Amino acid sequence: MKKNFWVVCIIICMLLGCQSPSHPKEVSNAPTLSNQEKQKPFKPLNFHNEKKLSIPFDQFSAVSEWLNDETILYIVNDGTGSIVHSFDLVSGETDVFYKSEELIMSVEANKTYEMFLVRSAVSTTEGKLRVLSDKGEELAEWQFDNSIDIVFSWNPISGQQLVVSSFKEDWSYDSFLLDVKNKSMLKQDVTDPFVQWLSDEDLGFIDWNQDMPALEAPLNALNVTTQEKKQLKESVVMFHSYENLLLSVGAVDDGGIASYTFSRYPDLEDTQSYEAPLLTLYSNYFIPYYDFVENSKMFYTFESNRAGNADGYTEGFQFISFDTTSGEKKVLAKDMENKPLKCSPNGIYCLYGYQLEQLIIPSTKEIVNLVELS
Repeated sequence: MKKNFWVVCIIICMLLGCQSPSHPKEVSNAPTLSNQEKQKPFKPLNFHNEKKLSIPFDQFSAVSEWLNDETILYIVNDGTGSIVHSFDLVSGETDVFYKSEELIMSVEANKTYEMFLVRSAVSTTEGKLRVLSDKGEELAEWQFDNSIDIVFSWNPISGQQLVVSSFKEDWSYDSFLLDVKNKSMLKQDVTDPFVQWLSDEDLGFIDWNQDMPALEAPLNALNVTTQEKKQLKESVVMFHSYENLLLSVGAVDDGGIASYTFSRYPDLEDTQSYEAPLLTLYSNYFIPYYDFVENSKMFYTFESNRAGNADGYTEGFQFISFDTTSGEKKVLAKDMENKPLKCSPNGIYCLYGYQLEQLIIPSTKEIVNLVELS
């Protein structure tokens, strides 16, 4: 039963994009400016005067991440490995960020966009994680044997640590705490592989009953030093942690309306919330793609037009923004498809699509094709 449970969780995680979003460099003692501070501000309309990214169809893998406010990272496969390129949306300049003899699956920035986690597949049963600087320099590396899938979460507080779960062929898993500065790897026992950092000491996880699947379950915290567990919320569907902020989705009523609640951590004082309909998928609720912009405290997501069964749902989604400071909710676009979403550090643009091949400009509500395949 446990095997089936994790198989379903992995499938749903792949469908919904469980890795965050979760959107942490210390290579010198000299003070440095953040990427956001280095970049000059620019207007969204400037982009319309620039060339699109042209890539051969058989080489393009995906746009994967933002390097800074106006530069993206995308992955191409050359037959012998993968290359991560940078592309400046304003100048149109392309450069090589990182090369690998292995197949690169994804690139994920920490909260400051000064470190980038590169996940690659050495073989079908062997995975590797590398952390790069914002210059593409290797800072740390870990290898995972007998691994068919890896899920991970950056520490949104320190920006130096990761929690990682590696799945074996029988869908059992091992979880680890990785420290970039020390290049260390410490095994951590957890009852759920989809864990996230809540603070420098606490990991959060949903305590699902693996023998009796349910739509909601308690949200718990585990202290990695004392191994003490405590319940944070009695019943949630999903959660995501940001710096001193916790998003939880739960309190679903009989009509399928859920509460998206933002709370301070660790005191768990609710700061803002809004309601939205949820669709059901298999034995779980269907959570649309979302992203959170730390700088502006804006939350972006898709919202179905009604509750009900996700199977056969054809009524489209609204693209919404929610200001977690003021509590203002806006509908930015209607009749959208629910697809992966990743916003720039300053929130001016959001990458959109299954390969993040488009741009949404929230301020103008425009959608721009970013990639042209040749």
